[in-house]
Amino acid sequence: MGATYQTPISTAAVGSTREQAEQLIGRARELGPVIREHLEEAEHERRLATPVRDALRAAGFQRMLAPKSLGGLEVDPVTCAQVVEEIAGFDSAAGWALQAPNVNVWWACRLADTGAEEIYGADPSTPVAAAFHPPQLAIEIPGGFRVTGRSPLASNIHDCDWALFSGMIMDDGHPRMTEFGPAMIAFILRTSDLEILDTWHTLGMRGTDSQDVTFRDVFVPASRTFPLAPQFQPGRHFQGPLYQFPASGIIAIFSASVLLATARGAITELRELATRKVPFGSLKTLSERGTVQSALAESEATLRAARALFYDTMAEAWARTSSKQVHTLEQRADVLLATIHAVKSAVVVTDTMHRLAGTTGIYTKSRLDRYFRDVHTLRQHGFVSENKLESIGQIFLGLPPDFPLIAF
Repeated sequence: MGATYQTPISTAAVGSTREQAEQLIGRARELGPVIREHLEEAEHERRLATPVRDALRAAGFQRMLAPKSLGGLEVDPVTCAQVVEEIAGFDSAAGWALQAPNVNVWWACRLADTGAEEIYGADPSTPVAAAFHPPQLAIEIPGGFRVTGRSPLASNIHDCDWALFSGMIMDDGHPRMTEFGPAMIAFILRTSDLEILDTWHTLGMRGTDSQDVTFRDVFVPASRTFPLAPQFQPGRHFQGPLYQFPASGIIAIFSASVLLATARGAITELRELATRKVPFGSLKTLSERGTVQSALAESEATLRAARALFYDTMAEAWARTSSKQVHTLEQRADVLLATIHAVKSAVVVTDTMHRLAGTTGIYTKSRLDRYFRDVHTLRQHGFVSENKLESIGQIFLGLPPDFPLIAF
């Protein structure tokens, strides 16, 4: 990754052993050559190259958050974040590709045992895409639901056999209401029941294959659905502490880790460029200019501080989880706050490196062009967008948050 620091390997008493963490991170670093080799192919084809997908699967990275009883690794969140950051240091899209199999097997802890076994029983590396927003229409019938809708941003959809969605239960054309608002579920469909629409023509993160999907009046059995509510009883395969970790922290693993790695790459690229580039109208290289020196130093501090806050907060949350403590709403908000701060800081740092590079950064042959495009795409992810700071502030002020998933 070219980093000038490394986060210590997680030493959590419950979850990954130190040896397992070191092995996983070592494997991630070994994949650099194959990932770099296929960077341009992923950009052009708008999905990861087959050799990269195969390498990620073979290394076990698609089953890090799967339960051990189903053949998964049940890795602690801090170690998982480190692995994602290492992979994203070679390619942000490859790091993001680990989101689909891992986040959604974590959500599967809320499924009935038969549903989890149907999807993951034969292969704990099974990638499940997700398109969480907007909620789709779900009509309850005997044995399950009939669902209809269209949703964007189903990452890695062509390489998934399943996809997870949220749904609003409808009665006679109107949402079914509860004391907490509309009755909501999550449900998982086979991708063979979907139509994939070619919509992923974007600024950045092009290799993630995050297409729109649509479906109409598809039956989903109750075993592949679960209520979208903070309280739940995990299935028998999901009794470990990992499945009590805050949902925002699981999602944070991928958004924050990918962007921290991208910003680190931008700093590394600028440092290399600065020793040889002489800007127009100057007799000095970039490295000899005071403005560049101070901006680089400030960016380094910004990135390290944001990264430290992120990992410290994740480690604290994992320590609470593994000791069976209940997370307060404010502690859950802390996890999301550290994530959004990491995302914002990564964007600021990458923007600064791109600006300091001058015209070099405007060419597609420059890695700074790719870093710039990727951070400004992933920063828009709904779970980590800056507007969620309002919900965090509401919690800190004793008000109910308008983003209810913080409580999950």
